Amino acid sequence: MEKYQCIQEIGRGSYGVVSKALNTETGELVAIKKMIDRRYHSIKECMNLREVKSLCKVKNHPNIVKLKEVIVENKILLLVFEYTECTLFDRMRYRTKPIFEMEIRNICFQIFQGLEYMHNRVGYFHRDLKPENLLVSKDVIKIADLGQAREINGKPPYTDYVTTRWYRSPEVLLHARAHDSSVDMWDMGAIMFELFTLQPLFKGSSATDVIRKICSVIGTPTETTWSLGIYHANSINYQFPEFSGVDLSSLLPSVSPEAINLISTLLSWSPCARPTAKEALQHPFFYGCYCIPHRRFDGLTSSLMIKNRELPLVFKMAMRRENLKEITRRLENCLSGLKGSVAPTEESVHSVYSLCW
Repeated sequence: MEKYQCIQEIGRGSYGVVSKALNTETGELVAIKKMIDRRYHSIKECMNLREVKSLCKVKNHPNIVKLKEVIVENKILLLVFEYTECTLFDRMRYRTKPIFEMEIRNICFQIFQGLEYMHNRVGYFHRDLKPENLLVSKDVIKIADLGQAREINGKPPYTDYVTTRWYRSPEVLLHARAHDSSVDMWDMGAIMFELFTLQPLFKGSSATDVIRKICSVIGTPTETTWSLGIYHANSINYQFPEFSGVDLSSLLPSVSPEAINLISTLLSWSPCARPTAKEALQHPFFYGCYCIPHRRFDGLTSSLMIKNRELPLVFKMAMRRENLKEITRRLENCLSGLKGSVAPTEESVHSVYSLCW
């Protein structure tokens, strides 16, 4: 630790303390996470910790924070990270005006890049995505705090604690012990909404309250939308409150239809109905975004390429559901005209016909 000069404390939690420090040999600023939750006796013991193992496997991706060094000193573990300016939470907390959609598109595209690498190339899922765990370095977003990360092919059951309550997926709230990378995708739906409104979508005081708020927004699950969730609820003697849900566009009136479609698909009751990170990168919301070049990241070089590709099925189904809702609304308008002895106009009939085809 002789080469590091501590400048100031920048964070504190149950795990320990994070400090801003200077590498006196290189002049580089770093962030040092001092773990005080237990005593450590060797580097080998530390390298087997879940957070350290996952960080070592996802190193060198531009959208995942870089672990630079692992130090054990006086039986205390010190993790040395690249330094970043602040968290996404800090950026949102001090804003007085909404974030432009173009900026939100760039932020989310970077996070999905990091998640796609983590899920598909390395085989880990994060389990604790929230604005506080997304770091900002200039205009680059970096996923951080992998203490809750698990291997996708790991054996359940997993621990109950996973992510802050407001961002927990329904299956986690219902204590389903087996879950996968789709929990990260639910988190992203909640984070995207919060970026547009600067307010958490499911700000509940308890797990039950969060589920109630989820139902009030996306409607109560059914055997069709999430039969396994009803099974999980029955196993803990929980009954979902009855809500029909709301149209997200009413909560996000100035947001593009593409963004609303992506958020609503991410916030699907069934984990199987949520897109993967790779599929999310192919969503029309990201047309015009470019992946950051990376020697281990051989995914799409530009989402402009996707315009000539087949849209992933998960989004086709979501768009079809939206079309059906619109067809129903327009038919009801036509029928109300008939009930009032007023014939539906040719324009209204044509609009329903065009949606059907």
